[in-house]
Amino acid sequence: MKIINLKLLITVFLFWLTIQLNFVYEDVLAYLIIVTIGIVHGSNDLSIISHLNKNKNKLNSSNFLFLYVTIVLAVTYSFMTIPSLALFTFLMFSFYHFGEQHLGGLLLNNTLKSKLFFSTYGALIFALIFYCNTPDTINIIKELTGISIPEYYFLYFLVASLFSTLLSYLINLKNTNFKFNIFYELFIIVLFSFLFSISTLLWSFAIYFIIWHSIPSIIDQIKVLHRTLTKQHVIHYLKSSFLYWFISIVGLVVLYYYSTYLEIAFNTLFFAFLAAITIPHVIIMYVLNKKLK
Repeated sequence: MKIINLKLLITVFLFWLTIQLNFVYEDVLAYLIIVTIGIVHGSNDLSIISHLNKNKNKLNSSNFLFLYVTIVLAVTYSFMTIPSLALFTFLMFSFYHFGEQHLGGLLLNNTLKSKLFFSTYGALIFALIFYCNTPDTINIIKELTGISIPEYYFLYFLVASLFSTLLSYLINLKNTNFKFNIFYELFIIVLFSFLFSISTLLWSFAIYFIIWHSIPSIIDQIKVLHRTLTKQHVIHYLKSSFLYWFISIVGLVVLYYYSTYLEIAFNTLFFAFLAAITIPHVIIMYVLNKKLK
């Protein structure tokens, strides 16, 4: 079964499952798949950078590890000192990253126009998640930044991202390959709209993040590192991801206990944690995709 059909099938199943689940179980399941599959998909960056530097001496693994950790710590510090800017930066990176993974294989050339398409599509996904879960989104932003955003802003964001995505599509019309089906993509957006409207904020994010982003990204990374997708290559990928994944989990456990001390909801710190480990990963994936074009 093609990965695109499998993603759709799983999403429909999760739609049915969401109807059956209590919202508490939705969040538990969301945490579970994010800390496993979600974190694993960004845990092989050392292997990726080694692959990019093959037969080159631009950046060895120890130097890259130092740089990687520095970026993570810098993002963490920025959330403590300039949270509004840190959150804005995280969202900008995430918009592009989500769109690049979703649309990258559907465009012929990676140009400035395609980058615009990536960013607007990613913004549309986030806009749907935020709009369908406005109260929780407002609470998290307020806890992170101290800013209370009016509800109608999220409607403006949704409308703006929808029109900018459609405009970006028209601009890239001649840049799409035979795999791109506008009717299928519109159907997916409508499906997401219904699904996110009955899901919690965390579960909505987890569904897209895992099914439509992390798993396809893992498959792409394995193919880049090993050229083929086999059981042995999957096992090797998981083994090489273990150390970074384990360190991330330890950090998450510390953060859980720290949230009680700070009197801040764990969901809020969890999103800040994801931001800290996402930004350096986005940079690596950007470089990787640029090399592959």
